[in-house]
This record gives sequence, structure tokens and C-alpha cells, in this order.
Amino acid sequence: MLNGEGFSFDQMVAFIESAPANIFFKDTSCCYRVVSEVCSLINGGRDSSIIGKTDVEIWADKTVGRRYYEDDLRIIETGEGSEWIDEFPAPDGSLYFLIQKNPVYCDGKLMGIVGLVSDVTKQKRLELELERLSTTDQLTGLYNRNFLELKFEESYPQDRYPIGLIVLDCNNLKIINDVRGHKYGDLMLLRIAAEIKEAIPDDAVAARLGGDEFLIACLRTSEEEVSGLAAKLKKRFELASDDEVSLDAAMGFAIAGDADASLHTTFREADERMYADKARSHERQR
Repeated sequence: MLNGEGFSFDQMVAFIESAPANIFFKDTSCCYRVVSEVCSLINGGRDSSIIGKTDVEIWADKTVGRRYYEDDLRIIETGEGSEWIDEFPAPDGSLYFLIQKNPVYCDGKLMGIVGLVSDVTKQKRLELELERLSTTDQLTGLYNRNFLELKFEESYPQDRYPIGLIVLDCNNLKIINDVRGHKYGDLMLLRIAAEIKEAIPDDAVAARLGGDEFLIACLRTSEEEVSGLAAKLKKRFELASDDEVSLDAAMGFAIAGDADASLHTTFREADERMYADKARSHERQR
């Protein structure tokens, strides 16, 4: 229960305006009736111009306005509140706002909806950066093994299959590290990663699994297309090689034909074929 004593109406308004969140109240027609100054400026300009209007009327982005309005209707109908974080593009990076809405009752009768809009941009950006760091290889900028493990546990809809996996293992990285130093080993990995990024389809995913091993996952692909991509990569590595660093890698690929196929099993098949390719490469060098 809200209690207060000895405060004027103007003082109560000042409290609301100074709250660390934007506050609004809508009636049962989903029209704004009370808004904090910041809330009003964000949505409708000065002079409380959003008063008496619904979100459909005030939002330039009609998709957002319709979504907010439909959520208001749901709250009015069910008496259940809502809470979510929305992203809004901005020149200096996306802004994030936590939106919380609850029905308001007085003497058992529904009066409308009260809402809070809190700026959580700083927290959300930190969360996204931590997520990026946990799923990104810091040397190459590709995804890492942690990201793939999470992806392999997901269930993909049938329309994403067949999924082709290419496992790629750099040849001679240990020799380069031992003879020329890790600076050149890192340069080799960076160049391999750059060629992978340039060669793969837009909807493909590439990751560094660790050390000198990479994986590429291609959606809605065929064995012929995956084989062609592997050949394309080998050619790109050859053309990108120079006196400073020679790019070379063993590869193996496998196809998960449908949603019943295990991506872990498909990975093992591709990995085995990669090692077979590496063995053939060693035989040719003898």
C-alpha cells in the first residue's frame, strides 16, 4: 500500500518527474492520461502531446506502435502485466529500454494500465559484450568452440537442412611457430580466417575450434556445394600464400541430411575425413 503525508500535489508530481524511470498511466481505452515529462518528450514532443492518444497514434514506427497497443489490449482483457526489453537503433549504437506494465485496480474495478520505462542501455551493452567475448575467438574474430557447442545443442527446423560441415586443420603451424615464432603462426591463422570469411556464403557460420582447427557450417546445402567450397578454399589459400606465410590446410566435410541427423556425429565424420586428408598430404611430402 502506498502511504504519504504532508505532501502537496505539486510535490508528488515532482517526485514522479524525478523518478529514475519514465512513468505513464493509460485508461481502459489504452489512451495516455498521465505521463512523466521524459516519457512525453520521447514519444510525442512537448506539452504532453501524447495525452489522449494510443501508441498506434503516436509512434512513427507503426509496427512498434501496433505491438504496444496490442499488448495494452491483452492486459486490459486478461489483467496480467508484461515486461520486456526493447532495442532502438541510434547513431552511437542501439539503446535498450526495460518496459514494465501492470493493470491498475481501484475498489475492484479496472482503471487502466500503469507503466515504467527504464533505460537499461549500459547493462544490456555490457551483457552483449560479455556474450560476444564468451563466443568469439579473440585472435581471428570468428566464433569459438563454446559458440558451436551451444549451436549444436539447438534444434534446427527442417528447412535449414541439409547442413554441411567442413573441418579444416592448418598444415605446418607447429613448424612455423617453432622455427619463425608465434608471431608468424598467428599471422597464418589470421590469413586463414580472412580467406574463410571471404569465401563462405552469407548464411554460413565459421569458427575457430582452438589451435589450428576451424569449422564451417553451411545451411541448406548439398554435398556438391560443400565439396566445391572446400576446393575453393584450397585455391584461395594457395593464391594468398607468399614468402612471408604459406597457407595450407587439410579438410574434411560431411552432410547432416535432415533434422534427425546428429550434428555431433556429422562433425566426427568430417573430422575423420580431415585427418585422412592430412595423412595423404604427409605422404605426398615424403
